[in-house]
Amino acid sequence: MSDAASCRLCFEVLTLFPDAIEGFVSAGLLGKAIEQGRVRVCCTDFRDFTHDRHRTVDDAPFGGGAGMVIKPDPVVEAMEQVERERGPFHRILLTPSAPRFDQRVAARLAALPRVGLLCGRYEGIDDRVREHYVDECLSLGDFVLGGGEVAALVIIEAISRLVEGVVGNPESVDADSFGREGELQLLEHPHYTRPARFRGHEVPPVLLGGDHGAIAAWRREAALRRTWALRPELRPTRRLAADHPVLLAVSPEARPEAAALAELVREQGVELAVVGAEAEALPAWLEATAGRIKLAVIADARALRRRLRRASAGAEPRLARVVEPTDDALAGAPSRADRPEILLDLLVGGDGEAPLGPLVLWLGPGDPPSGLPVHAIYAPRADDLTRRGLAKADAIDDSSRPRSRMAALAEAALTGLRDRE
Repeated sequence: MSDAASCRLCFEVLTLFPDAIEGFVSAGLLGKAIEQGRVRVCCTDFRDFTHDRHRTVDDAPFGGGAGMVIKPDPVVEAMEQVERERGPFHRILLTPSAPRFDQRVAARLAALPRVGLLCGRYEGIDDRVREHYVDECLSLGDFVLGGGEVAALVIIEAISRLVEGVVGNPESVDADSFGREGELQLLEHPHYTRPARFRGHEVPPVLLGGDHGAIAAWRREAALRRTWALRPELRPTRRLAADHPVLLAVSPEARPEAAALAELVREQGVELAVVGAEAEALPAWLEATAGRIKLAVIADARALRRRLRRASAGAEPRLARVVEPTDDALAGAPSRADRPEILLDLLVGGDGEAPLGPLVLWLGPGDPPSGLPVHAIYAPRADDLTRRGLAKADAIDDSSRPRSRMAALAEAALTGLRDRE
């Protein structure tokens, strides 16, 4: 092992089983980092600081109960001896009853020169050590191990990867799950290697095409979708500003829904566009909607794009198709990863820096106009909408206010996208 003074980061592990630590850290990237002097791992055995011939480190708990407790005197004496020999260190007690260790904690600890890890056994270490002799406590998660050695090894490996030179390609550290700094925390995108087809399962075609821009975009979207599907609590909550331009787009065949759509447009402060109709259709739509709403009749997708780009100083408009999923649709695309909230992540590219242009929500009927990038929003099902009050149940339908599935789905999508007061 290298000299402590030359190391970028030194770990002090205080344990009853130093051999378990030393055997693990001598292998792999961590072993190479130790050989190169980038990381140092020193182990100290609590039993070396006992004062009886049996080297006793534990005793029965005061008040009775199952198990044994590690005595405070060998633990504190061990820490004091380490500090005298090699200098002060940040003292961490590993225990299930503590805040959870994660990548942000790893980054914080990687900036320290010396980190000490206290590994308990049995029922743990006398709590006076926690109360008076350590700097913080950490846990790996909501489970109990036989001792702290495995937890210490996990923490050593996670922190050491962040030390410069330990991982050969630093970009791989940034791309790892939880590797980004700041608010955005993503799970890593899927990885594939040869063969391109394995027992009927193929690699996504975009990865074989050689278009590095398309590959980067696919990986970014895959990471976003995986994070939303598996760990949605990691994602920041993005919402459209209340005044962000949103246009509800329908085909001419939606005219029977005009009254319900007009009510929604007035409530939400958005604009309604009939795409695929000539200007002569405007009077009929004005009559059907009773006027007093923002309404446009637009010939095709090209005219729609021009109109939106003029209104947003050139920012690219995006289109999302609002879909009420069937069971078959949900089997192919997890609803959690395609609900309205993820649309904002997909449109801004995941980094929150790309400007988001006007948003078009295509309600149909029929396919959306070609010429605009399309994402699907899986709005809630009919029974969910009824529970949320966004669609009337048949038993309380009011014939004076036409009930509209299209308007209910549009309202559900807007609710997921926009700021709420």
